[in-house]
Amino acid sequence: MSGTQIFELITGMLSGLALFIFGMNVMSDTLTLMAGGSLSGAIDKLTGKRIAGWAFGTLLAVFVQSSVTTVMTVGLVNSEIITVAQSVGVMIGANLGTTATAWLLSLNSLGGSFLLTLLKPSSFTPFLAIGGVVYLMFAKSAKKRSIGTIIVGFSVMMIGMDTMSNAVEPLQNVPAFNQMMFSFSNPFLGVLVGIACTLLIQSSAAAIGILQALAMSVGVTYSMAIPIVCGAQLGTCLTAILASLSFNNRGKRAALIHLSYNVIRNALFLVIFYLINAIVGIPFLKAETGAVGIAAFHTLINLAGSAVFLPLGDFLVKLVHRILPFNAKEKEEEADTLTMLNPLFLSNPSFALDQVWTASSMLGDAVQEYFDAYLDMIGQNLSEQPDKVRELGEKTERYVSQLRKYCLRLSQQKMQDKAAGTLSLLTGSINNYAEMAEKITAMKEDFLVFRKEGTGFSEEAAKDLKMFGSAVQEILEVTVHNYTSRNTRLAGTIQVYREVITDMLGKINRRSVRRLHNGICSPEGSRTFSEICTGYERIIDRCDSIARHILRISQEPEVPPTQEQYDAIKALFEDKFEELE
Repeated sequence: MSGTQIFELITGMLSGLALFIFGMNVMSDTLTLMAGGSLSGAIDKLTGKRIAGWAFGTLLAVFVQSSVTTVMTVGLVNSEIITVAQSVGVMIGANLGTTATAWLLSLNSLGGSFLLTLLKPSSFTPFLAIGGVVYLMFAKSAKKRSIGTIIVGFSVMMIGMDTMSNAVEPLQNVPAFNQMMFSFSNPFLGVLVGIACTLLIQSSAAAIGILQALAMSVGVTYSMAIPIVCGAQLGTCLTAILASLSFNNRGKRAALIHLSYNVIRNALFLVIFYLINAIVGIPFLKAETGAVGIAAFHTLINLAGSAVFLPLGDFLVKLVHRILPFNAKEKEEEADTLTMLNPLFLSNPSFALDQVWTASSMLGDAVQEYFDAYLDMIGQNLSEQPDKVRELGEKTERYVSQLRKYCLRLSQQKMQDKAAGTLSLLTGSINNYAEMAEKITAMKEDFLVFRKEGTGFSEEAAKDLKMFGSAVQEILEVTVHNYTSRNTRLAGTIQVYREVITDMLGKINRRSVRRLHNGICSPEGSRTFSEICTGYERIIDRCDSIARHILRISQEPEVPPTQEQYDAIKALFEDKFEELE
C-alpha cells in the first residue's frame, strides 16, 4: 500500500471509531438521564429475587451500556441499598444485555434483495439522522429533545460503524495484515488483544463492533474472533473495578462479583472449547465469520454463563468474601458514613435527591438521639459530659458535613427547575437540623460550665426544665418522624404545638422570676435556666421551618388541624404542665 492509502486508511478508521464511540455514549448517557433515579430505584425493588434482577439487568443493558449498569449496581451495594448477593443477578444480566449492540450492528451485513438492503442501518440511518436533527431543533420540551438526541446518537454510531468498515476494506489484499490477523488465532494472544482494545476505548461493545467491522471488510475466522470476544468481556470489568477503588469494601466486593464472573466464565469456556478442539477437532474454527456470527457467539457464551452461574450465585458471593473478608472493624469504621450519598448517583439528580432526603432523615434521627442524651445528662445534674453525649454530637457534625458537601456537588449538576427547588428546600432542612445540633451543643456547654462552678438548679427549676424538655422532645420526635414519611400535615400540627408551648413558656418564665425574687434560685442559675429555655424555643422554631419545607417540596397547601386534633394536642401538653400556674 502507498503512503497515501495508509494515511487514508488510518484517518478513515479513526474517524469511524470516534463517531462510533461518540454516538454510543450520547445515546447511552441520554437514556440514563431520561430514566433518572428510576433506574437505580428499579434495581433496588427488583433484586429481591435473583432471576428478577437478572431480567432487569439484561433489559437495562440493552438500552444503556453494561458498564453503566454494573457501575450503578456497585454504587448501590456500596450505599447498602442492595446487598452483594442481590447484585449477582444484575451483573450477569448486564453482560447478556450488552450483546444486543452486536446484533444491532450486524444488520449492516445484510444484503441481497432490495428488502434486506432497506433493513441495513446504512440504508435508513441518513434519513433517521436528518429526522433526529430536525426533531432536536424544533422540539420544545426537554423530554422531546432527549428523544431527538437519542436518535442522532444512534445514527452517528451506525455511520461510524459503516465508516470503519469501509476504511479497512483495502486491507483484505495486504498479505502482512492477513498474517497479523491470523496470529490472533492463538487464544492467549487473541484474549490479550480483546482486553487491550477494550481497556483503550473503555467499551466492550465498541471493541466487538470494531471486530465486526473487520469481519465485514477483510474477513475474520472463528479462531480469531472467539478469543478476542472473550478478551473484550474481560476488559470491560476494569470500569467497575476503577469505580470501586474509592468505595468501601461492600462496593469493592460487588465489583469483584463482576470480575470473578467474567474471569471464571470465559476461562472455563476457553479451556473446554480448545480442549475439545485438541481431542476431536472443531471444523468451523478456520471458517470465516461475519458480523452475525460474532453477535451469535457473543450471545451464546453469555446465555450459557447465565444458565450456569445464576444457580451458582452463592458460590460467587462466598468467593468474593474469601478474597475480601469481612471484619468487625470495617463496620465500626463506616458506622457514621452516609453511604447512600454516592458520587455515582450525582448523574441522576432525581435519585440523588431521594438519597439526600434519606440521609437527612438519618440526620434528624441523630439530632433527636443527641437531644435525648442531652436531656438525660441535665436530668442527672452531671458535672461532666458523658462519652455518649460527646459521640452523638460528633456524629451529627459528621452527618451535617457529608450532607452539605454532597448537596454542593449535586447543585453543580444539570437538573430541572423543580429538582433544583427541591434540593434548595432539602438543604434548608439540613441546615435546620444542623442549627438544632449546634443549639444542643451550646446548651450542653453552658450547663457544664454552670455545674463546674459548683451550683445547680433548684428542685422546682429542675422540674420545670424536665417538663419543658419533655415537650420539646415530643415535638422533635413528631417532626423527625413526619419528615421521614414526608407528611404534609406536619405544618398544621407544629402550629398547634407552638401555640400551646408559647402559653406554657410564659408560665415557666413567671415561675423562674418568682424563684429568683424569693432567693430560691441564684442569678447564675436563672441565667442558665433562661438560656436553656431560649434554646428549646429555637429548636421548636426549626421544627416549624422543617414542616414548611415539606409543604413546599410537595407543593401542597397547608392543611390546618381539625378542632379534634387541636383539642387533643392541647390537652396532651396541658397535662404535662398541669402543675404550672
